[in-house]
Amino acid sequence: MNEKKTKKVLIAGGLCGTTMLMAAEKIEDACRKQKMHVNVKVHNLWESQYPGEGFDLIIEMFKFFENQKCPVIDGKPFIIHRGIKELVKEIVDILEAVDTVCKVENA
Repeated sequence: MNEKKTKKVLIAGGLCGTTMLMAAEKIEDACRKQKMHVNVKVHNLWESQYPGEGFDLIIEMFKFFENQKCPVIDGKPFIIHRGIKELVKEIVDILEAVDTVCKVENA
């Protein structure tokens, strides 16, 4: 049986915890509709600058990550409540295409 790998997504920000949780829910719902397994981790960078490793995609709520081996995209549409639908589609498209995992380097 050819089972699909669970994709790991990091949503990293500061004190926008509710926004990050809402973003995680929207991403999980969109991936579920595409029959994609996803594990979304929400991380407050003010508490710890090391969120772990092995991510397929990083969504940053403010500029923080540089020189990563996986895609890093801007999560600001979740904060300003404009362009969310387009961003979620972009996230799903990236997750469908990505085949590498990222060890978070020191930012």
